[in-house]
Amino acid sequence: MDTLSLSVNAVSYTVAAEIPTTDDPFSGPIKNIAPWNFTVLAVVMFVVTSLSLTENFLVMFVTFKFKQLRQPLNYIIVNLAIADFLVSLTGGLISFLTNARGYFFLGRWACVLEGFAVTFFGIVALWSLAVLSFERFFVICRPLGNIRLQAKHAILGLLFVWTFSFIWTFPPVLGWNRYTVSKIGTTCEPDW
Repeated sequence: MDTLSLSVNAVSYTVAAEIPTTDDPFSGPIKNIAPWNFTVLAVVMFVVTSLSLTENFLVMFVTFKFKQLRQPLNYIIVNLAIADFLVSLTGGLISFLTNARGYFFLGRWACVLEGFAVTFFGIVALWSLAVLSFERFFVICRPLGNIRLQAKHAILGLLFVWTFSFIWTFPPVLGWNRYTVSKIGTTCEPDW
């Protein structure tokens, strides 16, 4: 057991110090998680990331290759594919690499970058789904008559989605709250 000597007002004290060891996720794996867990997570992340990148790339490729698919509704679907592709590229790839090593070895700046990117693109994807459902509501329920989604509506919806996501995900980069390592120590997330 270590001891700690203190001097207060010219009186010396010797205190037995129990200094807690903190797990630094940037310097090594968390001690209370078995290494095989990270290996399983790395394999799962490799499979999920590979499938996601492939499928979202195919959606983008097919839409850009065939002109008849370039409809206003498909702008939103392609936007969803782009956002999901970017989530997988940033979050999935980094999560695979960090789980393979067992800790977030890329450092604090990469943690902030990964946390921001995954949150930003994830919110873009979720709100793209919301815009799609809003459009389907107007087509199916017709609350305002026979309104159809036009290119200008789709573009305004996409501008809203990207702007809204940026407004809510960028402040932690500037220090208003923060992006931090998750409990398992291999991914980063907003510190809600």
